[in-house]
Amino acid sequence: MDFVRFSAPSHPALMAYQHDINGEAEIAKIPPCLLAAIVWRETGGRNILQIGMDPGRGCGVGLTQITSDVDWSVPGKPTYKGYALLVPADNLYVAAAFFLAPDLAAAARLQRDDPAGFAAACRGQQIYAAAGAFNGGEGALRTAVAQGVDFDAFTTNDYASDVLAKYLALVTESRQNEVQP
Repeated sequence: MDFVRFSAPSHPALMAYQHDINGEAEIAKIPPCLLAAIVWRETGGRNILQIGMDPGRGCGVGLTQITSDVDWSVPGKPTYKGYALLVPADNLYVAAAFFLAPDLAAAARLQRDDPAGFAAACRGQQIYAAAGAFNGGEGALRTAVAQGVDFDAFTTNDYASDVLAKYLALVTESRQNEVQP
């Protein structure tokens, strides 16, 4: 994992949220480029409700398209544990702290406890595992590792592969844009 700060000028829609992506990732102790890659995959940097779905249960919300346990009790103002999901910083924090950080921790445990299963299911990559879990859930991650089956068999449209590729591209570009002291 690479904790380089996100800076990818070739992605202006993502760069609009650069400060929040880096800040929320730092608070949650996750790689900023992973959070940016999730935004890139989910919405390309648009703060939206899931296109083609009526607001409510199952509708993805905001930059990272949060769907799990969203409170829709106030129409048009979905929240997660009190965080306003249409507020970009809140949405990014929820994705980072409540989903990606636990997914990375689960990936690390699985890699330690079942290295062969993890290598087969997750290409030996914790980022791949966490990205897939963001989409398919931690239970699907555990199942894939236990069965030694590529985790993307449990995700939507090769989600883990796509996010890993986006993450690696963002890390490369961000490294090129690092400010040297």
